[in-house]
Amino acid sequence: MKLSAIALAFSAALACAACSQDKNGAASAPAASATTNKIEVASSISAADGAPVDADLAAKGPYLFDLLQRPDFSAAFAKLSGVSDLPDWTRQGGTSAPAQNIVVSGKPMLVASGCKPHDCPSERIVVLYDEKTHELWGVFAKRTGEAPVDVGDTSNDQLSWLGGPDDGVKALLKRKLYSPE
Repeated sequence: MKLSAIALAFSAALACAACSQDKNGAASAPAASATTNKIEVASSISAADGAPVDADLAAKGPYLFDLLQRPDFSAAFAKLSGVSDLPDWTRQGGTSAPAQNIVVSGKPMLVASGCKPHDCPSERIVVLYDEKTHELWGVFAKRTGEAPVDVGDTSNDQLSWLGGPDDGVKALLKRKLYSPE
């Protein structure tokens, strides 16, 4: 009797866990609050070093593959230095999440990311796009050799900088690459 009670409790817990998952297998997250995260970035695109970056987590934009269909974004992406050396999936957007609308030094921008389909830890891309000036910068990360699958471990990635970002933009892109939220 004791064993059947344990099995019943385990089955109920498993059913609850399954119901709290969305169709992609990710656990349901609470609704985003109206708070704004502040990120400090020193960049030549700012009027002053250390200008704040505001990321409203509730303001989500299009997916990377959607952005690549837009003439303005696709033209900027095609002009990026280093983009010709990237794998084909990057030109289609790969597997991605919605872009984040952020503000860098008072300018609204999009941060979009994608990864290699069916093998996200091995190849990832993050881009920062200024919709007004059509400037685009990015970073492409490729996992080296048989390194362990840990997207938070920077030591096993070969980084390729796209579009010649300055140190402030590099810091923002790297932060988004290793800490997407």
